[in-house]
Amino acid sequence: MITVKFFGLISIDTNMRQIFANEGTVRDVLDQVKQSCPDISEQQLKQAVLFVNKEQISGNKRFSVMLNDGDELALLSPGSGG
Repeated sequence: MITVKFFGLISIDTNMRQIFANEGTVRDVLDQVKQSCPDISEQQLKQAVLFVNKEQISGNKRFSVMLNDGDELALLSPGSGG
């Protein structure tokens, strides 16, 4: 299982801190997140800052990164911080 953690406005909008998803690419996992949390918009998912196992992933290929059993995907809304 993949642990998907929510931070910033994404956590507030969903009123959730984490869910679990099946293995797959980041895109596959985000699709599972969307199904489990319909309050998250597609735009929020596309604009989120993504971290896999506490390392930021970026660029066009970030959605094709493979996530394996035990990995953690963190979603941080881009307006978070201070």
